[in-house]
Amino acid sequence: MIKIYATKTGEKYRLLVEGHAKQESGGSLVCAAVSALTGALVSFAKSHPACRYVRTSLARGNAFLSCKYGLNDTYDMTVSALQQLAMDYPMHVCFPDMSVAVDDTGMTPVL
Repeated sequence: MIKIYATKTGEKYRLLVEGHAKQESGGSLVCAAVSALTGALVSFAKSHPACRYVRTSLARGNAFLSCKYGLNDTYDMTVSALQQLAMDYPMHVCFPDMSVAVDDTGMTPVL
């Protein structure tokens, strides 16, 4: 099971992805999709000049990103795509504890 934790507080973004999808029922493709999305977001954050305080880690079964500023819609689009994968393949991907974003108006769903 791939577990995804996504939070956004103002201009601070965090994404943690842990685990692997099971091989059966398209798990390999789901794993590849999650890896491509998270890898692209990490790569973008590391190379985008507006992103500050970037911390990242990429390893098999684990991806982490934390940064301030610069991600805006790129982060939202990536998390939205990951949530769509979780809805389409709930046997492979989940957002434990209903990961939420914190914004200036209080707690709201990431989507």
